[in-house]
Amino acid sequence: MDHSLNRIVAIPNWSFYDPGLCEEARSLVAERGLTVHYAKGDIDHQRTVTAFSGTQSDVFDALDVLADFLLPYIDLQVQKGVHPRVGGLDVAPFVLLEGYEPDLIAGVTIWALRFSNRFDVPVHLYEKAAKPGREDRLPYLRGQVGDLDLAPDFGHYPHPKWGKTIIGVRDFLLAANLNLLIRGLGDVRSIAKEIRFQRDHGQLALQGVRALAFKLKSRGMTQLSLNLTDPNATTFDAVYAIAEDLLDGFEIFIETELIGVIRERDVAGAQHLTFDPSQVVY
Repeated sequence: MDHSLNRIVAIPNWSFYDPGLCEEARSLVAERGLTVHYAKGDIDHQRTVTAFSGTQSDVFDALDVLADFLLPYIDLQVQKGVHPRVGGLDVAPFVLLEGYEPDLIAGVTIWALRFSNRFDVPVHLYEKAAKPGREDRLPYLRGQVGDLDLAPDFGHYPHPKWGKTIIGVRDFLLAANLNLLIRGLGDVRSIAKEIRFQRDHGQLALQGVRALAFKLKSRGMTQLSLNLTDPNATTFDAVYAIAEDLLDGFEIFIETELIGVIRERDVAGAQHLTFDPSQVVY
């Protein structure tokens, strides 16, 4: 199994907000020769997302370094945010850029066990890394959907400070936010619900789209949070157009932001999405 043949991107999501720590984390990864695509946090979500790419072994090593550095600063009993979470390292998805996916799945499984043993944090494997017959969907493993109390794949009881972690291999998705000058969270929740309803009733432009609403108290705004889990089937601009129609009648300012990375092939369909060139993955 030659991991050097695999080039991957990792997008670990951490349950903290501290700009100084975030910049130190960026530097730690860059010093190891990896490409840092994103490292940014949000005070209302109390969440920091990092995204970096390189060879499979180098990415795993960098994540070990980040976990050693960041987890001591995280305490889920103290740090509360609007975003659903289950862990200090809440979710750690890996995406194959070049190489052989079964090697990545095997490597992620080994790394997940190592992480669990090292920090005494139970781990659920998800999506392509999930074991046969096990729940593999992130919203269900987080408890956002359904009422399941699932045993982890590794470890036993949630850590008192760091909870549990969900680790897996998945395809590319687009994580994008529409930040809105609407004070009523209920209005935005209704729009998110309508997007999910249209998706479930055959609206092709919304295939694979997840939508949630959050209050951004620090900015006096609300947020429509969108995950496009199948960017091969839809585009951000198509989803944006539907959201604009649903927002008709509101006097609003829409600010968009990309969380994490975007594939080069998806850029043409994301003209309404604001992102930095470093977030584009080739």
